[in-house]
Amino acid sequence: MDFNLTDKQKELVGLARDIAQKEIAPRALSIDKSGVMDEELLQILKQSGMTALSVPKEFGGAGLDLLTIALISEELAKGCAGVATVCAANSLASFPVLIAGSDEQKKSYFDCLNEGGMSCFALTEPGAGSDAGAVSCRAKKVDGGYVLNGTKCFITNAPIADKITLFANTRESGGIRGLTVFSVDRNTKGISMGKEEDKMGIRASATSEIIFDDCFVPASTRLGREGMGFRIAMETLEKS
Repeated sequence: MDFNLTDKQKELVGLARDIAQKEIAPRALSIDKSGVMDEELLQILKQSGMTALSVPKEFGGAGLDLLTIALISEELAKGCAGVATVCAANSLASFPVLIAGSDEQKKSYFDCLNEGGMSCFALTEPGAGSDAGAVSCRAKKVDGGYVLNGTKCFITNAPIADKITLFANTRESGGIRGLTVFSVDRNTKGISMGKEEDKMGIRASATSEIIFDDCFVPASTRLGREGMGFRIAMETLEKS
């Protein structure tokens, strides 16, 4: 096994290190005190590709492997762990799309990230954290799509997200057999942000509730088949 980094990996790690030293570290204290991400810094991260680390080559990205993404995240976190979390959350939300999305769904999602869009991974609920099978956010099937109702909590990037990778249950009885994944636009009618957490640390990363109130989404937003959500969630968490 060769543990040496390639020239490309060294170049990307060097870029992340420069950003951390020159742009992130000088702002870290003020961001942590205010709990508000610096908008100028967020634009720098977007323009340098740090918020689009998981975009494949065929969809206009760098096609980075997991090791390279981890190395970049490590360098960014040396400047501020919260800022690194903002970028890492985009990768986390991307994995279900990579695992189960159609080419059309991938193009829509990754075009958004390439244009500076942000995303979030919405699994956790007040009554469902590590137990994904306890998800109660409901996706009721109707003509042409689904109606979403429920609340997600502790969702990283939620207040700044353009895309939501959502886990909801298509079975009234709940359980893992009904867990299903959707890729939803943040501006869809019926979606609102709830309580934003005032955290003890990692404060550059905005964390809040997401509330779905009779939110209709077309069937084209579903990633994979109904009931595939638990497997997709486990694959995602394994990768991340």
